[in-house]
Amino acid sequence: MQVSIGQIANALGGESLIRHPVRHELDLMAVVESGLPIEPLIHLQTKFGFTNKVMSQILAISESTYQRRIRAREKLTRDETEKVIALSEVYEKGIEVFENQQDFQEWLSAQIVSLQHQRPIDLLDTILGRKQIMRVLNAILHGIYL
Repeated sequence: MQVSIGQIANALGGESLIRHPVRHELDLMAVVESGLPIEPLIHLQTKFGFTNKVMSQILAISESTYQRRIRAREKLTRDETEKVIALSEVYEKGIEVFENQQDFQEWLSAQIVSLQHQRPIDLLDTILGRKQIMRVLNAILHGIYL
């Protein structure tokens, strides 16, 4: 089950933070091309409850670079924008499954058997890791415990 475009936009703080209308996937593609402003990332980071250190690891940049980019209000690169959009999907799916922030955060930090005893938070930095997280979340949502 996919996450809707509206849910993605919501996780990123809405069109006012994204600074671009987001009605369908083509709008998201335009956002990727131009790069997200830093504010939607900060908004999503706050929703996840991640520190700058964790978010910089997910983005595969140093923490000092991440903090500098926040201060300078720099736009994200194309790759970073795609990663942030994918993270917003994971966030929205996690909230849908667990129905509250605290339970989802606890699950992200727990060793999950169906992820070979890895913590979901440690898999958020790769496409394949996020895909596996979404697979497990969808299974839980449908009452299938892997």
